[in-house]
Amino acid sequence: MTRPFLSIVAAALCAVPAIAATTPAVADFNTCEKPVWPDAASRQGQHGTVTLAFMISEDGAVTDSKIVKSSGVPVLDMAARDGIMKCRFVPSMQDGKAQAAWMKMQYVWKPDPMAGDPAAQAAAMEADRKAAEGGDAAAALRLAQYYLLTEQGMADEAQGVRWLRKAADSGYPQAMEFMGSMLFEGYGMAKDRAEAARWVARAAERGSASAQMFYGVLLLRGDGVAQNKPEGEQWVERAAQQGFVRAQVQLADLRLSRGIVDQDTIAVLERAAGQGDSVAKFILGRCHELGFGVTQDETKAFALYARAAASGIGDAKEALVALYDKGAGLPEDRSAAKAILGRTDPASIDAAIPAAATQ
Repeated sequence: MTRPFLSIVAAALCAVPAIAATTPAVADFNTCEKPVWPDAASRQGQHGTVTLAFMISEDGAVTDSKIVKSSGVPVLDMAARDGIMKCRFVPSMQDGKAQAAWMKMQYVWKPDPMAGDPAAQAAAMEADRKAAEGGDAAAALRLAQYYLLTEQGMADEAQGVRWLRKAADSGYPQAMEFMGSMLFEGYGMAKDRAEAARWVARAAERGSASAQMFYGVLLLRGDGVAQNKPEGEQWVERAAQQGFVRAQVQLADLRLSRGIVDQDTIAVLERAAGQGDSVAKFILGRCHELGFGVTQDETKAFALYARAAASGIGDAKEALVALYDKGAGLPEDRSAAKAILGRTDPASIDAAIPAAATQ
């Protein structure tokens, strides 16, 4: 299975000519999470280099951004921009005083070099086998995932189940959750949703955010366990509080379904969108377009719709078309949207871009 590898090359440039007493802004990479390679781009083996510019405030926060040179793949451009927006920076300094300034960064997206190296993969497998035999639950889980989830390993499903049970029986939360998912679907073992729910509950109690989300959904649906919607939402909220993005979206959706569009619900959506979730971007875009829980802002809605549409959200694409035809959106967002929608703008639409940019 190919895993994305992101190498970041940063070159800081001030918005004004540099002088001896001026130092550029630099990223604090300890505050950054690696941007997630979008599924569509990963499946198609798409890669490239995107150059972006960010306005860094006096306190080191990103306050504005734009695409300077596209990688040629709009979804990668947006994923890179969304990723770096979460970083903190040491601001530009002039004569010892922090100042707001633009800086440029390049993101280089390329496949994991180990993905095509059978010898390296075999060596990693052997190391995991030895560690698992010595009681390393994480190594046992990796072996289970290899045998149960990869094309190369599926010839020996029994090995996968054996390693999975070993890891789960040791109390390793991720293995417990995986055991629950296998029992839930009847994959590699007899289907037993009640037993699946028990394994997932044990993982949730040990603090696994994804298991808390899983168990919360089972309670909400009454699937494998007696239905209990209030308790289910509590488990989803616990997962959301840990930063689990799917739980954040689920929690916001539960609240919105009850007509709750308050600041806390918007904050939950913003956290999920900030972590790259496309559904959250679409929902948040709708809130900005209609003014639900936030000040109405079609330009922000356009940018959010563009990111969601680039990740394959059909409803976002329809919403993007409507705003695109109205001339909404900043120039760089419209440029990316044009590629996403496969548009060749008539002169009347091109003429709307400057007007939209000044709104």
